[in-house]
Amino acid sequence: MSKIISLIIHFLNRINKIIWKIIIFLSKFIKIEDINNQNDKPTNERYRYFKVDEQPIIEPFVKLEHKDHKQLIKDNNIKPVKRRNGKSITIDVTCPCCGAPKDYLYDNNGKQTQFECKVCSHVFSINPNKDKDIVFKCPHCTHTLDHRISRNDFDVYVCRNPKCSYYLNNLASLTLSDKKLYKEHPEKLKLHYVYRKFNIDLPRITQDYRDFIKTPIDISRAYKSQYIIGLCLTYHVNYGMSYRQTAALLRDVHEVYISYKTVENYCKAVSTIVHPVLEFYPYELSDVLAADETYIKVLGKTNYIFFYFDTIKKIVTSYRVFEKRDSLSSIKAAYSTLCKYDKLPESLKVISDGNPIYNVAVQYWTEHGLPFNLYQVIGLTNQDDTSREYRSQKQIIERHNRTLKYYYRPKGGFSSLDNANSYMVLFATCFNFLRPHSALKYKVPVEIPELQKCTNMPNKWIELINLGYKYMKTYH
Repeated sequence: MSKIISLIIHFLNRINKIIWKIIIFLSKFIKIEDINNQNDKPTNERYRYFKVDEQPIIEPFVKLEHKDHKQLIKDNNIKPVKRRNGKSITIDVTCPCCGAPKDYLYDNNGKQTQFECKVCSHVFSINPNKDKDIVFKCPHCTHTLDHRISRNDFDVYVCRNPKCSYYLNNLASLTLSDKKLYKEHPEKLKLHYVYRKFNIDLPRITQDYRDFIKTPIDISRAYKSQYIIGLCLTYHVNYGMSYRQTAALLRDVHEVYISYKTVENYCKAVSTIVHPVLEFYPYELSDVLAADETYIKVLGKTNYIFFYFDTIKKIVTSYRVFEKRDSLSSIKAAYSTLCKYDKLPESLKVISDGNPIYNVAVQYWTEHGLPFNLYQVIGLTNQDDTSREYRSQKQIIERHNRTLKYYYRPKGGFSSLDNANSYMVLFATCFNFLRPHSALKYKVPVEIPELQKCTNMPNKWIELINLGYKYMKTYH
């Protein structure tokens, strides 16, 4: 047996030597420097900037006057279409105007989605407008928009008229390199008019906002006193300690013996009580807001917090955690901020990064009567006037994100989305009502008279809980 093992080892060593000789031989023909340089080259691939076009012309849908294709074919001696490219229409389709079969239909775009009838000259699509009662038309050429694609929350319509002034002006403004790029990759440049019709109902947004505010939990029968609950909130929220650290500190310093799970239950219960105060308090907001999103971990997966922040008053107006960083999340986050205004300022400014989901939120709320101006700060350097003017506002919310990460780091993540949102309610409550800010001469952003009478932080939390019970009776 030992001889067989020694022969196998000897055979493997011989194979290893042969492999190394082959590698050395091939290395004479391959330049390692070229490989390293190729990997080090940065990719500078151009991408298309998101742009929201103006509203389309909306007209009522006019029913077609039905014609008899047999009589038209007989009177005009019309013959079937001759397919010069050899491709035939494989789907079963007829003209909605005269009823002509597919033998008399032209495949207009070569994709068997848009056709032109040879009998009555009617152009139609097999993906008709989903809204049967209205028709969308291009505001530049009044051409009916074609349905391009459907997404989860919106449908995309595009003007395919080659004589549209919007398309011709964009085409004429292209440089030689852009024209070459457009010929090779037309998807990288936006030349046609595009409209996005949202399938998100406003009652759905408002109901989701109401569902986000949980029913308050009564803690009047808690085993420990309210002062102990105030201590738990002070250590956990104000000083960023975890549940286990808070329980250990209460045991070692205050000789209060409670488990970390009890601390967690107290914090979750208080978040439901103070949440109405955080949402429905009559804030005096300015007309300059900053918006940004940052990530946290929920069950090891990345979730996103959408912050809206008053850069002048230092008030957090949106703080909700979402599973996805998409258009719907951006629309919901914007709503939680806009509804805090009694009357929306005419010159409301929102400063964000270049994420296109904020443009979608602007378009959606403009259509629903809540318009605001969006200014996007692109990149890390000031390449345009907008970035140069509003970068300081963008940096304010970036510093706010770092403040959150400082308090979030000891936790290392959350076990559920509800737990993450519960903590964000407590964090925003502390930031708005309890945490002094240097830019406000070390005053809290929102001063409540009841809290000014308290001399320590646990009692301030108790007053917030009592205020939460009052708001609970008013708004539930």
